[in-house]
Amino acid sequence: MNMSNKFIVSALRFFFSFLLPKLDSAEEIYAHAKANNEKQVFKIPKNRKIEYSDLKINTGTDLYHCLRMKRKDSTPEKAILYICGGGGVYDYCNAQLIFAKKLLSKVDAEIYYPFYPPSTVHPIREAHSMIFETYRAILNKYSHENIGVLGLSFGGTAAMTMLSWNNYYNEHLPMPALTIAFSPGHMPANTLEREMLETYRDKDPIISVEMVEAYTKINRGEQELEHWLIHTAHGDFRNAGKIFLYYGEDETLAFAAPIYRDYLERAGAEYNIHLEPGMPHCYGVIKINNASGRTYDEVVTLLNNL
Repeated sequence: MNMSNKFIVSALRFFFSFLLPKLDSAEEIYAHAKANNEKQVFKIPKNRKIEYSDLKINTGTDLYHCLRMKRKDSTPEKAILYICGGGGVYDYCNAQLIFAKKLLSKVDAEIYYPFYPPSTVHPIREAHSMIFETYRAILNKYSHENIGVLGLSFGGTAAMTMLSWNNYYNEHLPMPALTIAFSPGHMPANTLEREMLETYRDKDPIISVEMVEAYTKINRGEQELEHWLIHTAHGDFRNAGKIFLYYGEDETLAFAAPIYRDYLERAGAEYNIHLEPGMPHCYGVIKINNASGRTYDEVVTLLNNL
């Protein structure tokens, strides 16, 4: 591991070990997340360079906000569905909006940023439904050939699950031309996959092995969910556009990389999976060193080439 990567991982380990409470059980995480989520309030930002609007998304269960943003005086020909992270449990939409705004300065596109419901409000199916309905709304304005989906952590999981949703429920929507997922997750479905997950114990300063199972329990709630809504790497990725997955090599969720590879191969998908040595969870979301900068620039290029 080079010194830059080592410093970043060490800093994250310090931050998450000493400045935030250690929460591994589902009950502790649920209580902490619920308190955080109840404080979150949607509001349309103000910015001299960005034009914002609020698109209402109806799932049939509830009505949700999707923040649309584009450069002022711009008429973009492409759209990006930008899905934030939080394990499906935490509402980090406001906190991570800065990443979407930064991307907008690099890519001339209209960004759709869904404020999906966390699983402290509804089991995770509702979040996936809201994100899928957001994609349906984007198709009312943009061709699928000019749509890219970018997801961070759970957002990456949701980006991949959106493809499965379209196939499993026979929605027959044209797939996005490009899907980019940073650190998409997966819950082990059998003994072999649990053993694969266990090899990452104590490597990741952000996501512990225990957290993977705890978050899954919270996401499921009291519902019996389809296999692919929990074991998300076991999805149906047929007919998708180009797919790019990025992991830090030693992050816990990287255990899912070979599982995604297997199911992408089965689907005949056009994909690339990159594991960056020495880098942490969602390392390429911002430029913090050479390794993250290379991936960030690659993602910007992919989106600009839509």
